[in-house]
Amino acid sequence: MPGNIGDNSLGNNTLAKKFGVDVFAAALAAFIVSPFITIIDRSIIENASGRATLSTSLKKGFHSLFSRPFAFIRTPSFLLVFGVYSATYSTANTIDTICSFASRDSQTPKFIGTTLVNLSTCIYKDRAFTRMFGMVAPKGLPLGTYGLFAARDSLTIAASFNLPDGVSARLRDSQFLRDHGVPISYETSQNVAQILCPAIMQIFSCTFHLLGLDLYNRPKMSLNERIEFLKRIYVKTAITRIARIGPAFGIGGVANRMIRERGNSMIIGTGERLMAKRGATVTAVAVSKGPGTGVHSIAKALSGNR
Repeated sequence: MPGNIGDNSLGNNTLAKKFGVDVFAAALAAFIVSPFITIIDRSIIENASGRATLSTSLKKGFHSLFSRPFAFIRTPSFLLVFGVYSATYSTANTIDTICSFASRDSQTPKFIGTTLVNLSTCIYKDRAFTRMFGMVAPKGLPLGTYGLFAARDSLTIAASFNLPDGVSARLRDSQFLRDHGVPISYETSQNVAQILCPAIMQIFSCTFHLLGLDLYNRPKMSLNERIEFLKRIYVKTAITRIARIGPAFGIGGVANRMIRERGNSMIIGTGERLMAKRGATVTAVAVSKGPGTGVHSIAKALSGNR
């Protein structure tokens, strides 16, 4: 029927626009946080390999960013990081949109899809970074390093895209916070959860990250030597990764969500205005044709009359 065709075309058009918002929000959020992440990732790898101290590498990176920003964003290291996070955010956004359109829960599909995309792109990026900024001659990553990086990224993805909604709800329902006069709005709880969850997870995932790097840099070390390596640099690396993950999935996640929500609200508003305009047009045609016509019946339905 004509009415159904119109409704379907409007739905498909809205869905396509939402995909556009998903990709735009992802790219903008990724661009905002990628410079900081690039510097942190390079510094951690150079420190783990012994090429430079963490503080020296950080200073060098920020000096390069602020002294030559346009040259910085054209470097392979920046482009790799930007690619990782724009792809990761885009995947999470589009899966949310598809599941919402199909009235399905997005938690499991989002975790699986985002993990696969982030894992593949992040391992490619880490492989390139390890070769560019490590001390040993470029070589293939050991299978153990791939496995450790996969465990690291799976934990981070779960903490960044799946846990925040549940933690946010618990914050809003917290009797302890209410008893102490600290009511938390939806927006505040979402932002707090989005920043805290991935940051806290780094306490656990940092071990996988360092072991993966050490397995690449020193493949023949004993277990005791690897434990000593962790003791030596775990604390400062964990703190640095917490500072890194804040922008990556905390600030970046908040920016992605806010840009996406604003864009989608604009699409919905435009759609509602279009429907109202269509209703007014049909009503005007019905009035001109008089009662008893098919158009007049459609106009009554659109206007809510019985």
